[in-house]
Amino acid sequence: MTLLMREDILSEESSRFYIAETILSIESVHRVNYIHRDLKPDNILIDKDGHVKLTDFGLCKHAEIRPSRMTEINTKELSFNFNQLKSALDKKLAYKRTR
Repeated sequence: MTLLMREDILSEESSRFYIAETILSIESVHRVNYIHRDLKPDNILIDKDGHVKLTDFGLCKHAEIRPSRMTEINTKELSFNFNQLKSALDKKLAYKRTR
């Protein structure tokens, strides 16, 4: 949180790095079958070497996490669903603008 307050806006390169580090830290928690359940900027710290550390595991929950595999991705269906969602959002934004 202090980094965000100090820098105000992070560069795209920095954002990608910290997002990747955060994903890796969450993945390491999942590897030991726990779910964090309280992810927010205040619970993501950066150590002296610039790497992300997760904190506040008070709401952690042990769970059986099984990796899921998508056997076949139907790109036509995904594209159709995306277009439907985009259309609905566009309509909502247009409504708000005309209001």
